[in-house]
Amino acid sequence: MKELRYLVLTSTFVLGTTYSSLVLALNNARKLDKPTRDVFRQNTTAHFVFSTVSGLLQHWPNTIYRNGHTFAPATIPRGTLLHHVRWERHPPPSPEYFAFDFDHSYIFSDAPTFVYTYSPARDLRVGYFDGTGASEHEGPRDLQDIIFNGQFIPPAEYDPWVHAESMCVWAKPLGLAGIVRMEPSFEAILCDINSDLDLVSETELVSPEMPFRNRNPHAPGSNRSISNPRQIQLGASEHTPIFPGPTIPAHPAPPGWVGKQRTIPDVIFEAVRAGMWHNHSPGETRVLLDYSGIISAYDEEYKSLARGRRGLPRPEHRLSSISLEDRERIRREAHSVLTRAPRETKINWQPIFQSVLDRYGARLEDLNHTLYQELDPVKVVATVRQKLLIILSPHMVLPQVKGRKKLAGKSSEPDNDWFERIYEACASHPTSGILDRSALTKQERLLASSIDGVQGEICATLTRIWRSAFDSEDRAVFAGKMVLDWRIEVRELMKWLDWHIWVKCDPPCKPGLLCVLTTWPWEVLTGREEVVPNCRNYIPL
Repeated sequence: MKELRYLVLTSTFVLGTTYSSLVLALNNARKLDKPTRDVFRQNTTAHFVFSTVSGLLQHWPNTIYRNGHTFAPATIPRGTLLHHVRWERHPPPSPEYFAFDFDHSYIFSDAPTFVYTYSPARDLRVGYFDGTGASEHEGPRDLQDIIFNGQFIPPAEYDPWVHAESMCVWAKPLGLAGIVRMEPSFEAILCDINSDLDLVSETELVSPEMPFRNRNPHAPGSNRSISNPRQIQLGASEHTPIFPGPTIPAHPAPPGWVGKQRTIPDVIFEAVRAGMWHNHSPGETRVLLDYSGIISAYDEEYKSLARGRRGLPRPEHRLSSISLEDRERIRREAHSVLTRAPRETKINWQPIFQSVLDRYGARLEDLNHTLYQELDPVKVVATVRQKLLIILSPHMVLPQVKGRKKLAGKSSEPDNDWFERIYEACASHPTSGILDRSALTKQERLLASSIDGVQGEICATLTRIWRSAFDSEDRAVFAGKMVLDWRIEVRELMKWLDWHIWVKCDPPCKPGLLCVLTTWPWEVLTGREEVVPNCRNYIPL
């Protein structure tokens, strides 16, 4: 009977059911059965939704996974400073690009250098796109292209100004002032400077040392500021190193200045450092997301995308396989989210996601490390048992001893359902405070399902190991096999979860060095480069 139930469950998954159907099937099958859970992992997108949503507005995860899959309504509050650097002494036209961090805007310096600092005239409604959404390669802008243009714009045809204008044509009727996305740090593209922003200051600053180059005042877009950091070397292609030496200063130092000015490599590295201020939670806090309206291309409703990415590693996930039907569906969903009436009360989703990362991120890493220590397997098993007791302690309900009373001097055994009760208490915990799911938006139900799916897999793995470890003191002869089995369990879980907090420089960097990821645009020239962390105090140019 068990085998028959497993076969039915497998065939149901492979046919491409929705997430809720998978959960229903799991509830009807053995909750801790590993083959069943493995099939679930292969067919759900809960872990992708969880990973992307838990990393929104954070530099680190959106540098690792450049191809964005998420749109969220957002707000830039009054009082936020927005910086724009240009070489002309007049305010920028609309639409225009603004940096939240000055060090980010300063990479667009030339001589002379004028910085225009603005603040929103009111709270600005914007849309946020995740990933490295400013990248000019194929993939990072997929969701933007679908929503703005209804089609994909090849890199060779991409023009940032045409892109901004297309965005504004879409955004204005929906009441949006623009969008937010990530470059080396986070930027806003705003559609109407005169009505939406107040000028705070206009300042001429000391320029960095600029190498000689020929600026063509009649080049296309010369009345615009630079939108891509690589454009500070006009005519550079993706294969052209930035500022090949030797160079000579294009402009003399300002009157009264003594000594060297800032160098371009220094300016670029500090722009990346500014992005890294927002590496992890809470991320870029000057943009407030409305989680009740988050749209994810990882939603299993978009079946053409699920089919298109099957078997691909996550860095290669794109939206290019989307069908015309799903393309229109995702555009309608965005329109619906942006035009419906605001909700009076909202669930604070971000700390729910973060609580799962906080509780299990370092502990799973520590558990994995413990299992690979070269110690006596009996000691490793004992250590793992104690660690599991700590991790599962909020859900360690009392066992019901078999039989009506304990026999003196005899060891007792827990009831058969004890481990499943531990699992159930653990799996339902993060979203247990959401008592009325019927009041959730469609988008919030997806968030809740992703948390439930991820938490369920974590709890199933930990409970299975606990079931094996519980009476391990009486089975010391099997300690070696237990360690090997548990290594596989933890390794497979961590690989499936694929959390960005596990991508780090190991060992940690020495003083004076930062752990830096491979960064667009300077180190990502084709879009196919592997993103790796390493310790340094420069960006290779």
